[in-house]
Amino acid sequence: MDSEIKNLTQKLIDNGTKYDLEFLENIYHDDLKFVRIDNENNIQVLTKKDNMDFFTDLKNSGAKPLNNYVEFHYADNDGENGFVVLTRKMKQMEEEQEFLFNIYWKKIDGEWKIIRETVFVR
Repeated sequence: MDSEIKNLTQKLIDNGTKYDLEFLENIYHDDLKFVRIDNENNIQVLTKKDNMDFFTDLKNSGAKPLNNYVEFHYADNDGENGFVVLTRKMKQMEEEQEFLFNIYWKKIDGEWKIIRETVFVR
């Protein structure tokens, strides 16, 4: 398991669960695609703006931090592209749900950016 991508992803989780908007704005690439597939196979595709609006709304509402539970299954990195598969547990709509994430990283101008996230509600 690649430690660089795993550590970057842990940092994403640590900051995202606390709604650190500055960190998220920097780590997400401007062309981010966030694909969410629910347990009835409905697909929702979000942009960086959509994703940032989600976190901004949570922060502005005074929501408690999200659960930071994570179980890493796989991480790799070829120096330019990184990929990680992980399970997260988070409370949405008053009940805790399990999510399987596939996160794609790309090194751009020497910095790692998230270019795509796919999440499956389990």
